[in-house]
Amino acid sequence: MAVASPGRPNTILLAVIVSATVALGPMTINLYLPALPSIATALSADADRVQRTLSIYMIGFACSQLVYGPLSDRFGRKPVLLAGVGIYILASLACALAQDIDQLIACRFFQAVGGACGPVLGRAVVRDHFERAEAAQVMSWVTSVMALAPILAPMFGGLIATWSDWRMNFWVLAAYAGLLAVALVLLLGESNRHRDPTATNPGPMLRNFAMMLRHRVYVGFLVTNVFAFAGVFAGLIGSSFVLIDKMGLSPLHYGLAFGVVSLGFLAGAQASARLVRRFGLERICLAGTSGTAIGGFSILVLLWAGIETPLSVIAPITVYYFGMGMAVPTIQAGAVAPFPHNAGAASSLVGVFQYTAAGGATLLLGNLGLDPTILMATMMGVAGLGALVAFVFLVWIPTRRHEASGAAGGDRN
Repeated sequence: MAVASPGRPNTILLAVIVSATVALGPMTINLYLPALPSIATALSADADRVQRTLSIYMIGFACSQLVYGPLSDRFGRKPVLLAGVGIYILASLACALAQDIDQLIACRFFQAVGGACGPVLGRAVVRDHFERAEAAQVMSWVTSVMALAPILAPMFGGLIATWSDWRMNFWVLAAYAGLLAVALVLLLGESNRHRDPTATNPGPMLRNFAMMLRHRVYVGFLVTNVFAFAGVFAGLIGSSFVLIDKMGLSPLHYGLAFGVVSLGFLAGAQASARLVRRFGLERICLAGTSGTAIGGFSILVLLWAGIETPLSVIAPITVYYFGMGMAVPTIQAGAVAPFPHNAGAASSLVGVFQYTAAGGATLLLGNLGLDPTILMATMMGVAGLGALVAFVFLVWIPTRRHEASGAAGGDRN
């Protein structure tokens, strides 16, 4: 069975394949979070150095996305996607065999280089098949399916940390990617109907990126995405050390707790999928970024006030994730929609800024030497509020003004 042609895609099958591909990112991060303290013990490394296995992953993920989009615009989505998954499999096996923390850090970088193909090309494939509103709805379905990764991965990772050692995480990731590669070969058709032979030439590539960065709506969604994801990854890396090391949760209980948090993400994505056609992309994005602002502000107030319990951490992060679940599909669809012939490059640039922000957040958490609870709360609060402010002032208000001026011009005519 193959995915239908770009004109009449099998939407459900396409959503499942794209979801499994995009899930490489959250799977790679969430599965091993419960094992971070045990990695520190096994490899005789302090917490800061172990956190670099996540920050270097973000940096590799960000840099690589800049390449995958133009490559897929030139050579097609499928061959580039398969090459990325192949790199990911080899790097995951190398992670499992690493003998010290420096080797693990280096292997995580190459794991990111391979895994970065997922979100870039997943968004591009959806844009190849669907227009703006439909793309937002399909991305909501993708986000809903993909949400199973952050729900199940921490719980599964907690079980691995309880019954096996940290290396098993990477054996599991390699196996997952191997199955994904088989599915891509058998089920995914080529969707890029507008291959650009100049897409990888430095001059046209830079001009394309410059053109995108001059597009008001694109930049607005880009900045919103940067703030929103910085808060997500501040919570990801901070929560494992706060809840396990400081508050005494076991790795298994931490995995279960983060599974609950991820249910918020799933609920937000479901709400977005159901409501986006009725209320429009911008209104759903406004609701989602309002959720990130509420969640971020709540954890900031609670933890700065000294209310440090598992509930005071988990509940606000769940609210933040609910907002993210609503906002992410609309942000991604809204950013890529203006560029149907450069969807890969537009998607790449979104990913570069997104994961650069995430890598910066994790590096900051790991190198300032401040109390991880307060630092996590501060970064999530600033990021959540920043996402809402960026969307309102860079997308919502200018779009409303543009619509109002267009209506006024129509009335005059």
